[in-house]
Amino acid sequence: MKPETVEKDDRITPQSKRDAHIHYVIAFCGGFLTVFPLVNIVKTFGSSQTTNLIEIVRLLPGREWTEILLRLAGVLIFALPIFFVTYSARHFKLNSKYLALFVDVAMGFTMWLMPANLPKIVYLYPTFFCMSFQWSSFPGGYGFAASTNFCTNNFKQAVSALTECFCNGKPEFKLKAQFYGAVLAGYYLGIFAGFTLFSKMGNVCFTLVTLPCAVAGIMLATRPKGNFC
Repeated sequence: MKPETVEKDDRITPQSKRDAHIHYVIAFCGGFLTVFPLVNIVKTFGSSQTTNLIEIVRLLPGREWTEILLRLAGVLIFALPIFFVTYSARHFKLNSKYLALFVDVAMGFTMWLMPANLPKIVYLYPTFFCMSFQWSSFPGGYGFAASTNFCTNNFKQAVSALTECFCNGKPEFKLKAQFYGAVLAGYYLGIFAGFTLFSKMGNVCFTLVTLPCAVAGIMLATRPKGNFC
């Protein structure tokens, strides 16, 4: 017996489609700015707190207090945008999405202007701040939560949805597979652009995040009326 097909998915509206397309652009920005600490002094991934928190635990037995304090400052820098976006949503009429785009651009210029004689962990601070702000302001699309600054869960969700759709005979998972696949594509296109442009331009290339942020801003400003995902 053939599985039933879904004629229409109620999750797909003009508003939700625009929100999803904006999310793909933001994922590109996330991948692009993720490149900064990877190609500079730190040589490590700076879009989440996992490595930073592990390093704090590793440094505790040796009582390397200066390094620990610098890393704790990184934890605070990552936490503050989460607090701000969560708090302001309840208390202020503020669209954090526009502010997140501004932060991405500001941190792109900060990445360009940072001197080369700072402690290594400090070079993660711009990435911590803008990735946290971006992640908190753009949580997903079509009702699916999807990070724009790292991909492990997005990859897991894409594989799971593809399995449900093509192996378990559940076509209702098609939208989920398409969404997570597009987020992954946007993210890794951003990473590819970051590495490619850095090899030709150096750190000034990160100021070019202004372009996709401008596109996302226009898409937000011309978005059909309705609730955000």
